[in-house]
Amino acid sequence: SRGRGSARGADLKVKLPLTLEEISTGVTKKMKVKRFESCEDCSGSGARAGTGSTTCSVCSGRGEVQQVARSMFGQFVNIQPCSNCDGQGEVISNPCKKCRGDGRVRKESVVSAKIPAGVHSGNYMTLRGEGNMARRNGQKGDLIVLIDEKEHDLFIRDEDNIYLEIVLNMSEAVIGTELEIPTLAGKVNLKIPAGSQSGKLLRLRGKGIPRLNSHLVGDQ
Repeated sequence: SRGRGSARGADLKVKLPLTLEEISTGVTKKMKVKRFESCEDCSGSGARAGTGSTTCSVCSGRGEVQQVARSMFGQFVNIQPCSNCDGQGEVISNPCKKCRGDGRVRKESVVSAKIPAGVHSGNYMTLRGEGNMARRNGQKGDLIVLIDEKEHDLFIRDEDNIYLEIVLNMSEAVIGTELEIPTLAGKVNLKIPAGSQSGKLLRLRGKGIPRLNSHLVGDQ
């Protein structure tokens, strides 16, 4: 049987934009979400204070009804939520004025999510029990956090590695130089060897993005 409070609320989805700096270290983010939560006036019961509910006379508290149909192939039983009590198994004669018998109201809440280092756009994480509450003190659904990577002003990401383009004048390229360049963790000095030509790749090991759920780190 189903009965009151056995239903599960709907899941919520929220897109979370992250910078490369946040992705490289991992971050705890706070998000505002609008969801159904328990009505404070009736404590989620849906009934006005001082009143209660009665067992549904149609489904006898099961929250569902059975319809039997016969055909040339035999007997079929179709089970559907009871329309008289909306599958709750109980009927409220004096509904709460605030939630109108639903047992829940829509609110804006703040939820924290701990994002590990190395995530990609398209990754997601599930926060159990942070979604919508079901009617009349039912179970809460989940909150699905979808990761969205922001485009960076300086760096281009390629899996765990990041790329930075620097521009040299002719004399710097010919005789070599030392430049202060940005990384995701701050600025470092980079030695440019003499005779460097356009398109030359220099590597800063361990200055890229950590691999998700691994101790490996990419390069810049």
